[in-house]
Amino acid sequence: MKKFLTKQWSFMMAGIIFGIAQIIYMVGLWAPKFGTDISNWSVKPITVTTDLGKMFRGLEVWINNLFGFTSELYGTYGTTASWEIISNGWAFIPGIGTAILGMIIGWFLVVLFEKQNKLWVKYSAKLLLVAFIGWMFFSYGTRLAGGCTLNHLLGWVPMMNIHSLIAIVFMSLWGLTGFWLMTKLDLAKYFKHQEDLDYVKAQYKKGNSDWATYDPNYRPWKNPMVWLGLTFLIAFVGIAILGMISNPEFLQHIKWDDLKNIAFGKSIASKWLAYVIITLSAGIIAWFAMAKSGFGTECALISVEASAMIKKDEKKWAKMGLPNITRTLFKGLLPLQWVAAMWVIVSVFVLVTVYFLWMKHGFTDPSKYKFYLTAWVPIGGFFLGFGAVLLIGCEIRSYMRLWMLYLNTLIWFIGFAVGYLPFTLFYKEHKEFLSSTIVPYFKENEIFTIPDLIAGSWNVTGQAIVATLWTIMLILLFTWTIKKGKANLGSKKSSDFLLKNTQKIHEKYGDEIKVKLK
Repeated sequence: MKKFLTKQWSFMMAGIIFGIAQIIYMVGLWAPKFGTDISNWSVKPITVTTDLGKMFRGLEVWINNLFGFTSELYGTYGTTASWEIISNGWAFIPGIGTAILGMIIGWFLVVLFEKQNKLWVKYSAKLLLVAFIGWMFFSYGTRLAGGCTLNHLLGWVPMMNIHSLIAIVFMSLWGLTGFWLMTKLDLAKYFKHQEDLDYVKAQYKKGNSDWATYDPNYRPWKNPMVWLGLTFLIAFVGIAILGMISNPEFLQHIKWDDLKNIAFGKSIASKWLAYVIITLSAGIIAWFAMAKSGFGTECALISVEASAMIKKDEKKWAKMGLPNITRTLFKGLLPLQWVAAMWVIVSVFVLVTVYFLWMKHGFTDPSKYKFYLTAWVPIGGFFLGFGAVLLIGCEIRSYMRLWMLYLNTLIWFIGFAVGYLPFTLFYKEHKEFLSSTIVPYFKENEIFTIPDLIAGSWNVTGQAIVATLWTIMLILLFTWTIKKGKANLGSKKSSDFLLKNTQKIHEKYGDEIKVKLK
């Protein structure tokens, strides 16, 4: 057990546990409805970026309350029945995501067990600037595409949402473009699933190319950006926790048609305690697993293409600065194994609950444009894929790195907040414009998912058949990733992908090509 908690996990193991955490989270969403007809229960995997917007609004409201301001960057103000000024929502209401709080706790536990934060990791000024731009690209892309890479890739693929599948195609294409750009900027040397101090020190002594983030003379506490990032992070999280636990009046909100105070979003006061405990636990488990593997969504998306290119000419990619361990990761299709394992687990759960027990599909609300396929989904996919790679990996890995105190995400998470502003400041215009670009046929027939498109939204039996075939396809994909990964690495044991972490797989099957870093 000690080794299990203190050492990194395999991608596959982490993907399986993340899938289980997704199910725990979905069960937690049912807590306020226990005892009612299950046909009214909704099946919704973990979502993040909308809750992040609520947390940005909460931080803004706290600052306004502290200094007597009434800024409206992420939401607007109204007046209660007693003429008190209070937040009334608009783009975002003040609130928290319990899964996000679970991120914090889960990753803190990883740092605690492994006895190593990542403040020692040093990035160049050029990388930090590119990462900041990447955060802004990505943040705005979540609004155009109707969700982030976590939503589209980890949640909505097993949910079979059509707009997510389209977004993923464009995320993949532009992710590769971003990857190519990073090689031209001499930043490919920073692409690693995780930074481990002992491993990097060993590579530094050997003269290999995997030590780009290590500088024995670096003192992070003397870097003012570290303090700036920590201050923003503590305030951002602290206000959200305050709202969740105590629900202070200044963090409450009203609706346009009802002047009564409404509790802080997803706080204990607004949800059952069971909801908070279960969804928080799911977040802890999910992101503990994430941090133990270093998984990244964009790595999974470009794995097949990257694997083929690296297999064809590995020396070329080594000369571009791509670390030895990252080339092994891609050749073995390890990130794709992670996501495929998770897909299978969640897909089976969705198949049973939605298509056999007839619970509600959580992402088929006709009143919300973001669940439809719009003309802007491909453009949002470009912003997501391109921006995520500029972050050095992806959105979800960056959240992980944020709480593990990686400087590139610690400081430039502020860029995420900036990237929301075009949407929040022109919320009405975005909402009207995006709604007007919904594919007409889909809107007229309320088509959201693959089963809707193939069998028809009215054909329950046909939808169940399509969902079953989709699940079988994901199972076949999962088995293919193992078979192909074994062939690429020359492995004869499938169990290696379950039991060995990336570093161990690299030590056993990887190639060491020495390249002098600039």
